[in-house]
Amino acid sequence: MSLGKKVMMEVWKDLKGGAIKPVVTFTPNWRNILGGDDVILTCDVPSTVPEEPRTYHWYKDKRPIPGDQQRLHITKSLVGWDRGDYQCQTIGGDISDPVFLDVTYNDLILQRPPFDIYEGDPLTLRCHHHQRLYNAKNTKFYKDDQEIKSSESDSTFHIPNIMMSQSGLYKCTKQIQRYNRRTRYEMSLGVSFISVKELFSPPEIKVTPSRIIEGDEMMVRCDTRLDPLRGGTELHFAFYRDGRTVRGYNVSDTYRVQSAHLEDSGNYTCEVRTTSDTVRKMSDGLYIQIHEISAPEIKVTPSRVIEGGEMTVRCDTRLDPLRGGTELHFAFYRDGRSVQGYDVSDTYRVRSSQLEDSGNYTCEVKTTSDTVRKMSDGLYIQIYELFSPPEIKVTPSRVIEGDEMTVRCDTRLDPLRGGTELHFAFYRDGRTVRGYNVSDTYRVWSSQLEDSGNYTCEVRTRSDTVRKMSDEIYIQIYELFSPPEIKVTLSGVTEGDAMTVRCDTRLDPLRGGTELHFAFYRDGRTVWGYNVSDTYRVQSSQPEDSGKYTCEVRTTSDTVRKMSDGFYIQIMQIHDYTVQNITRLVISVFILSAAVCFTYFHNKW
Repeated sequence: MSLGKKVMMEVWKDLKGGAIKPVVTFTPNWRNILGGDDVILTCDVPSTVPEEPRTYHWYKDKRPIPGDQQRLHITKSLVGWDRGDYQCQTIGGDISDPVFLDVTYNDLILQRPPFDIYEGDPLTLRCHHHQRLYNAKNTKFYKDDQEIKSSESDSTFHIPNIMMSQSGLYKCTKQIQRYNRRTRYEMSLGVSFISVKELFSPPEIKVTPSRIIEGDEMMVRCDTRLDPLRGGTELHFAFYRDGRTVRGYNVSDTYRVQSAHLEDSGNYTCEVRTTSDTVRKMSDGLYIQIHEISAPEIKVTPSRVIEGGEMTVRCDTRLDPLRGGTELHFAFYRDGRSVQGYDVSDTYRVRSSQLEDSGNYTCEVKTTSDTVRKMSDGLYIQIYELFSPPEIKVTPSRVIEGDEMTVRCDTRLDPLRGGTELHFAFYRDGRTVRGYNVSDTYRVWSSQLEDSGNYTCEVRTRSDTVRKMSDEIYIQIYELFSPPEIKVTLSGVTEGDAMTVRCDTRLDPLRGGTELHFAFYRDGRTVWGYNVSDTYRVQSSQPEDSGKYTCEVRTTSDTVRKMSDGFYIQIMQIHDYTVQNITRLVISVFILSAAVCFTYFHNKW
């Protein structure tokens, strides 16, 4: 949107509900032109006015001039004739504000828009020469004698959003060659002072009422003043407390707190910006103090709380004498989390305190209308252990299968509660191996490999108000002897051979003196009962001795037993080979005899 159109819209906004006031705009949009330049003046009327044929009146220096159309064309302008203030008017409407057109005779001018320039406006300057009379090159722009742009061909300098700090004396220069002096360039200068006007004043924080008590409504206003000529500019306001946003940008210049709280105290600032965000301004800070009524206080009974005991926490507060009949509601928190919601009771009770009930306690008091809320300071309440977390202990430290194993759930009672009865339970890999009992010991009379695992124990009071689980401890049951393996002396046993089958196993080195007994089975049937010998002998193997052999090893007390994997032993028969060979010999003799006879009779005939 051009600057002229933007200004025209601002003027129209100011005239809502009043007479129709047009605005004179220039095309091209320059306040100053060179004699001989063309310019079109337009009498712009708000688009909200109904479209209908209109008659326009034009004025120069407050005197009527010819022209009844919306546009007034000035061609080949003259300094003495066309320079001046221009206004327009429609029938039944107000006359426009005057707009000055400056026509000069110079080699070079610095052109600027016709309207006042406000912070946030886009600004374009043009270094203009008579193109019909001169050639020109090397355009340079300066602000307060400091070069800000240089170009061989571009004659314009643009500032997207100008600030007040950019006010100053702007100049431009070009090297100009007059057509009647073909070889020499001369330097020409154009000058214009640009004054950037303040769009709105720096904002100021104002608060009502001047003294605020908790529960009061508080209004904070961001006070600023728009330039009257830009009164229709829409501004947005934001508010901050201690540098943090309390209300984002909004067209309202007021931040309201329906019920002020102590945490609403702080250093307040506000920021104002245009809708396009081209101009922003921040107020100075104003400290606003919300005055306190009375803060609640946490009190606990008994002073020393042991887990499993009853605990009473009270939220003690005092009402202002002038508000003695006010009904209050109380809530309780531990480590910032609610443990009891709002209720008329000022007491929070825990029938059976647990260690997890320890924490930083606070309470909050509010009125029924919720206009005032007060939070107490924190009070750390420590719940002391009735007994220490249990710990698994095992005897012996190295358990071999068949050994007796003792697992103890070790804990210590608080000396002041030494008579408390505790019950103990034991778990392996999360499954119960012994339920609750007064004994703190779990015994396994003959440990097996499957007794290995992660052991835990749990302790509880008889009333089950306190429970504690130990950490896991892995208990490994070591092998007394390795799983047995069937071994046979011959790789191939033939009928009649002596066969030796051994049940091979290895004892733990620390238990080398343990006596083991061995039994042997074929196809699941006993061929030799338990004996101290690890060997089963067959003096003359028979085909019926073939089969799947296994052996079993056990201790003399039978606390540990282990079975080998099966091993198939085939007894090969001798007569099978003899009969087969005789049969083959008979067949061969018969075939040979038949062949000899056939040859004999064939030759005879």
